[in-house]
Amino acid sequence: MKKIILALDVYNYQKAESLVKETSLYIDIYKVGPILFLHAGKKIMKMIEKSGKKVFLDLKFHDIPSTVARSVEMARELGVYSLTIHSVGGEEMVKAAVSVKNRPKIWVVTALTSQIIKSFEVVERAKFAKFCGVNGVISSPLEVSLIKKECGNDFDVITPGIRLVKSDDDQKRIADPKIAVKKGADFIVVGRPIIEAIKPSEVAKSIYESILTK
Repeated sequence: MKKIILALDVYNYQKAESLVKETSLYIDIYKVGPILFLHAGKKIMKMIEKSGKKVFLDLKFHDIPSTVARSVEMARELGVYSLTIHSVGGEEMVKAAVSVKNRPKIWVVTALTSQIIKSFEVVERAKFAKFCGVNGVISSPLEVSLIKKECGNDFDVITPGIRLVKSDDDQKRIADPKIAVKKGADFIVVGRPIIEAIKPSEVAKSIYESILTK
């Protein structure tokens, strides 16, 4: 499976559909966050699935255990490939999500890339997530190698905060695609560098080719 996840952080269905069509040669998984989900819901999920691609539902569930478990069940019914829950929800909540049968992959959010947090705290949250039985974690590129060392290579690490050049936006803990993959990232989440490009397909192709491994 291709390592790039495209974050469809756009405000309308037509733009999202256009991005999927333009970048599908280089991307297998598309991230649907709260803005697009609230706008297009099931329609966007069906479009991605019909395109032969997978949905990463990034709603960061954080609630009482029974509500989170039910949310995971509903995501399963929608056919999503993976989803996010928050590590700060605690052991009972995370294990309730994991207990759902035939569930999507569960990736725990260790910390937002806009937050300032010490690396050891991120690693401890990753170790906690693995203990609870999830498939992997969302972590900035700065902690990937540390998490792999502590949790093993079979534990997924998905890295947002990918930038092609130095930026001045709200992402603090960032790296370029090649460095993130070299450190051991299983998937990199790319948003603005592709969706704000004049020719998204060309940027997607460039990133795809830059991270190809022998």
